Order: sequence, then C-alpha cells, then structure tokens
Amino acid sequence: MKLAFIHDGPLFYDKEGNYYEFAYHELYERYSYLADEITFLIRTKPVEGKKNTLVPPQIKVISVPNFKSVKTFFVNKPKAEAIIEQCVRDNDYFVLRTQSSIAQIAVKYIRKYGKPYIVESVGCSWDSYWNHGLLGKAVAPYMYWKTRTIIAHAKYVYYVTGKFLQKRYPTKGVTVSCSNVVIDEPQTATLEKRLAKLKGFDPHKKLILGTAAALDTRYKGQEYVIQAIKALVDKGYDVEYRLAGGYNGTKHDYFLRDLARELGVSDRVKFVGNLSADKMPEYYDSLDIYVQPSKQEGLPRAIIEAMSRGCPVIGTNIAGIPELIPGVCLFKKGSSDEIVRAVNRVLRVNLDKLARRNFAKATQFSRSKLVRKREEFYDRFLDEYGKK
Repeated sequence: MKLAFIHDGPLFYDKEGNYYEFAYHELYERYSYLADEITFLIRTKPVEGKKNTLVPPQIKVISVPNFKSVKTFFVNKPKAEAIIEQCVRDNDYFVLRTQSSIAQIAVKYIRKYGKPYIVESVGCSWDSYWNHGLLGKAVAPYMYWKTRTIIAHAKYVYYVTGKFLQKRYPTKGVTVSCSNVVIDEPQTATLEKRLAKLKGFDPHKKLILGTAAALDTRYKGQEYVIQAIKALVDKGYDVEYRLAGGYNGTKHDYFLRDLARELGVSDRVKFVGNLSADKMPEYYDSLDIYVQPSKQEGLPRAIIEAMSRGCPVIGTNIAGIPELIPGVCLFKKGSSDEIVRAVNRVLRVNLDKLARRNFAKATQFSRSKLVRKREEFYDRFLDEYGKK
C-alpha cells in the first residue's frame, strides 16, 4: 500500500537534489507501519551552507509550488491543485497535518475519490495565523473554521495534546492523544546529575536561561526574554541567555542580535547555533531554567526534552504547555515583565522537587510508551481499511 503525508512544510533541497528536514523526525519509521511506500506532498525550498537532517531515500518527495502569497496565488494555485489531485489518485492512504493549505485542498480530492485518511492535529490554526501580522489576523477566523470543519468530519484524528486541541477542534471520530515528541527513556543518572548541580546553585552568581527554537520565527518569543534580561540583572541575578537554533531556509533575520545590541545586553546573549540531536542533552544540562516564550505551539518538543534532563522549565500559558508544567511555571505570552515574574517565582520554589517532577513527567513520552499507543491507533485504522 502507498501512503502520502501532506503538509505545507517546507523541506529543503541542495544542488545535488538531496532533501533535508527540520521538523519531521522519524516520520518514515512511523508511517512505514501503515504502508510500504511513503510520499511527502509538501513545499520545498533551496538551501545552502549548513544542512539539517537528511530525508531518508525511501521517501518520495513531490514538491507543491507556493500559492500562499498574492503574487503567486493565481499562477501557482491551479498548478498546485493538479499536483495534489494526481497525488491523491496515485496513493491509497493519507496523513494530513493541520495548519496546512495543501492539506485543505487535498481533503477535497480525498473525499472525492473516497480514500481513507488520518488527520494529525499538531497546532492551533487560530494561534498560528493570529500571530502573523495584520494579514494573518484577517484570515485567522476562516482558517480556524476550516480546520474545525476538517477535523469534525474526519473518521480518525491524531491529537498531540491531551486536552487543548481536542477542546478547540473536536471530532466524533476515532481519536488518540499521543505526542509527536518521542524521547529515549530518561535515565536516573541524569536526574542525579541535575540534583547535584542544584546543591551549589546561586542565581546571584550565575543564572543561565535558554530557549531552543528557530531564530527567524518571531512567534517563538525569544525577544521577550532578551527584553527581560536588564530587569533580571537589576534584581541581582547574573543572567546569561543561551539560544539554540538556526534559520529555517534562506532567510537570515538578525532581529534578535540587533535587539540584544540595542538593549545593551549582547554580552549576556549567547547564540550557540543549530545543535545536532546528540548535542542537545549537553545544552539542556548547561541551563538553570529552560524558557519557552512562544506565542503559538502544539506540544513543544524542547520542553519535554528539557524536562527529561530534570531542568526547571517556565513557559507561556498557551496550547499544550499547561499540560506539561505546573501553574507556578506559567506566564502570559508577549510580556517581558511576565517572564521576570515567572523567573522570580520559580527560584523561590523547591527546585529539587521541581526537577524530580519534570523528570517523572517526561517519562510519559518515552519511545516505548508512545510507539505502543500510536500503533494501537494505527491498528484500528488498518483493521477498517485493510492491512498494508
């Protein structure tokens, strides 16, 4: 059987025609449980310099032209429609990831040809568009309605949150609550290492904050942490902010570097670059508090990874974040003052207890537990529509 994964993407490609991904880890392994042949129907962009993770050669990539701007809509939309319809005709099963314009077109043809599909609800369309300027605010109500409609009529829906997306985008179909974030089983030695570090911790001597996210995506909110640095220093904390992440594609927006310079805190803001997966544990271990200042999210991978290292975490009270961390660690989005208050609150709690709590919570996202849960959901789908 043949399956197509449909999303806006993008994937990136080099001059040799190799494809690279930034946010689609382990999808071949996951979807090969459902089908023998896997296709990605997705937008693609050229990339130069440092690459991300190579897409497995077993995955076929079909590129869909960008039709989401005023300049490209009338020329590229008919081309995209033709490509999408042909892909639907050529494949047997489909996985549609929400917040995707390509998926919204594809579902029309999937229903036309009566083919089975799964919808993956990984984020909120309202939040996604509302946080992207005036044009985004104008289309947010329509995209929210469109996503609700698609999910409401889907027979199989895969939610990455436990409650948030289910409440905002309900369905009467078969569902599973299963994070896309899969981590190795957290090791007790990791927690012991964190607890030992906390014994000598003095935030007035050194307080290291960190965020792992793309640097050219404003809704990730790193700017508010940079804005909070001076206020934290004024309160007596010796703050350093470490940003892990790079630039998605060819855009090089140095807004965060410029902001740090303008505010006079460049010496306290460290850009550590796009770290490979094997370097991330060391990064989280170097932090005293992990900060997720996002304006939109689904269920953030970085929070779960940080928690698996026993790291205290603070984050905005949006989407699935309140499902991961306690109320004392939450703050309102878009406010540097809220970040300052959250840091103060967390530093007054029992950090040993918080580290143990975060570590225990992260074990719920271990590979063995989530794979079993996901495959039980896939088995129900395959029982209805036939084994691969």
